[in-house]
Formats: sequence, structure tokens, C-alpha cells
Amino acid sequence: MSFLDVVHPYLMRKYVDANAVKWTMQEMHAKGIRFETYAYGRYATDVTFQQTNIPVGSYAEKKLYYSGKHHLYGHKVEVSVLPNGMEINCTRHYKGSVADKTIFDENIEFHRTNLSKRPSEFDMSDETVPGERHSQWAVLADKGYQGIQRDVRAVIPTRKPAGGMLTFEQQATNDRIATDRVVVENFFGRMKSLRAVSSDIYRWSRKNYDIIFQTCVALTNVHLRFNPLRAEDGDVNVQYVNRLNAIGSKMIKDKKKAQATYREKRRTRLSMFLASESAFAADAHGSETELGSDSNDDFGGSYLF
Repeated sequence: MSFLDVVHPYLMRKYVDANAVKWTMQEMHAKGIRFETYAYGRYATDVTFQQTNIPVGSYAEKKLYYSGKHHLYGHKVEVSVLPNGMEINCTRHYKGSVADKTIFDENIEFHRTNLSKRPSEFDMSDETVPGERHSQWAVLADKGYQGIQRDVRAVIPTRKPAGGMLTFEQQATNDRIATDRVVVENFFGRMKSLRAVSSDIYRWSRKNYDIIFQTCVALTNVHLRFNPLRAEDGDVNVQYVNRLNAIGSKMIKDKKKAQATYREKRRTRLSMFLASESAFAADAHGSETELGSDSNDDFGGSYLF
């Protein structure tokens, strides 16, 4: 890993961190780069999950890596992507059981810094409500980030109420948000199609994961300079997620099948054991009866004589 240890800081500084400095809201608007519906959105944020080998250790240690959503053991990483497809932030990896919002909260300093408006940006058009002024640009996120709007300005889909339905307008709004934030899913798709190490089961040392994953992110940004994101990249990410779900579902199905087989075999063993116990008890009772009959005969014979 010595080579990556050397080039990783340079790649992150030049091809990731530099994008956050270069592509300000003022610069993007001047070049006509913005989200289609939510023009006041600075970037879209999402978490990607990668399957890993089952960790060693106790059950309590293992379950921290288990994602209830994917039914697999793995890592989570939060990534933020600009409307032009360039990635500007990549967190360290988190255990699979950690909630998306928790990861966002631990990365809150980045979000507050990069969503805050610069002095020259306060005069830019940014009215969600006529006459309303904001000190921040917005981050676009999915339903798993409910509550982040208390710390930063955020555009988040509406959750369907328990036992209820979304209104037509709420569903239409959710669709518009999904259309804008698809850029981050397209980024994931491009990266996973270019770097197998970011899409296959991660089998190497966990301590090297951040360097490897972040290097893949930086190199994907380099690729995007010459080949902008396309809708097909999003299809790749959908296929990746579907594959994870299929693997997780199959593992659950196989586990349930193994449990059912074990229970059936256990019932069979118990039935055979109980049957043998009953037969043994019956044999023992029969032997006692025969002994009793012989005793009586002997007694009777001796009595007669």
C-alpha cells in the first residue's frame, strides 16, 4: 500500500478538495450549471454501501457491520456531488449498521462550511418564498436524512405516513427531488463501472479501505473531466444496488431454509428417541409381567406339593 499512501493525499487535494474551491455557486451559475428544479441546491449527498467479508469477532462486534437494509456485512461512505457531476467530499468509512443521518451529523462541519454563502453570493437569486433570505445554500438528500434540516438548509423528500398515502403534490415534489439528486447515483454508477475494487466484495484489510475508496473517487473525478456523467451511469448503480439486494435476499432465504432443515431433523431425532423410549418402556413392562407369572406358577406348584 506504500504507493497509494504517497499518491492518495495528492489525488484528494487536486481532484476532490479543489473542486469545492473552484466550483462556487457563483461560478456554476455563471456557466449555467445548476440543478433543474432546485437551483439553490449546492450539491447532492448520499451514502453508498459496499459488501465486505463477514468480520471476525463476537456476535456483538459482527452485527455492527450488518446493514439491515441490504442484509449484508459491509461499509458505508458518504459522498457529496455537485450538479456538474464532480465530487467534492468523501468521508471515512462507517460500519454498515450506522444510520445515514448519523454519518451526516459527524460530517456536519464540512456541510456547514460548504453550504454557507460567500459575501458575493447574497445578492444571487435564492427565493423559495418571496422575500425570504437565507444564509446557506441547500443540500439535496434522500428520505434517510430526515432531521438534518435542523442543522443545515436541506431539500428532502416527504416520507409516506404510517398507514397513509402521499398526496399527488407531495409525490410530484418527491419525483422532482429524485430527478435532481440522481447526479450522485450517476457518480456511484460511473465509479463502480470503472473500479471493480469499489463494487466487488471488499476482501482486503479494513485499515486500507479509506485510502483505496477515496483514491477511486479522485480518479473518477479525473475521468469525468473528459467524459461527463450520463443516465447510463445511473443504470449501473441501480444494477449494483439490485445485485446487493439479491445477494442479501438469497442469504436470508438460505438461512431460513437451513433453519427449517435443522428443525425438521431435530423433530425427526426427537420422534425416534421418544419412539425408542416407548418401546423400551413397553419391553420393560412386558418383562415384569412375565416374571410375575412365573413367580405365581412356582408358588402354586410348591403349594400343591
